[in-house]
Amino acid sequence: MTEFYKQIVRELKVLLQPNESIISAWEGGSAATGFLDEYSDLDLALIVKDDAIEETFELIEDYLDDRYGIKNKFRMPEPSWHGHSQIFCILENAPEFFYVDLLIEKESAENRFTESDRHGNSIIWFDKKNLIDSTPTPQDVVNEKCKHSYLLMKQYIPFTIIDIKKQIKRGNSIDALAIYNGFMNRFIMLLNIKYRPSKFDFGLRYTYRDLPENEVGFLESVMFVENLDDLQKKFSKVERKIKELLDVLDKDFI
Repeated sequence: MTEFYKQIVRELKVLLQPNESIISAWEGGSAATGFLDEYSDLDLALIVKDDAIEETFELIEDYLDDRYGIKNKFRMPEPSWHGHSQIFCILENAPEFFYVDLLIEKESAENRFTESDRHGNSIIWFDKKNLIDSTPTPQDVVNEKCKHSYLLMKQYIPFTIIDIKKQIKRGNSIDALAIYNGFMNRFIMLLNIKYRPSKFDFGLRYTYRDLPENEVGFLESVMFVENLDDLQKKFSKVERKIKELLDVLDKDFI
């Protein structure tokens, strides 16, 4: 954590806590998972009164722009995939890799992104109505979601295997690599279900934190491809790995 990070956290706490429309504030991301370092951004989440979304964005954006200058800003189009409002701001006067990721949730909303098994232990700034709940996802819910995704993935895999092999045979290196890269983002779900089921849908993110060292090594060995011949060799390894995982996971879900 840099001095700049500490400074902006102090300032935003002073700005936000007295505001009657802002009910709760906490840090997620690296701070919540224990991986905060000098490259971390600020993952700030708020719960506000239902009619206070826009005024809260305006309050924070005006402060950041006046104090640090906003260099780039991206507002996630709504409705967003998670159902909340979110904006990202890169600041003019800030460390090179720092930006603010601001998530604003309505008081009436659900899906708070605070389950400890998925998002770590939230660093709570304040919680005026005790709305922040770090209860882990119930195991039966995790199991049901994993089963549903696994069965879909098992049906999908054979078609992608054909498509990758087809492009290799055709000598279409760009198409083969594009399909392969996309497939790896789906294949990882099998490893996630095996080793970190509550994060089965996290894709390749944070695998180095959660997966065994040998599995991380396997991923590194097959994800970086030089040419079509190299792709064919590495995809053969992935195929064998898929068979191993299906044999294991079938016992849980079939």
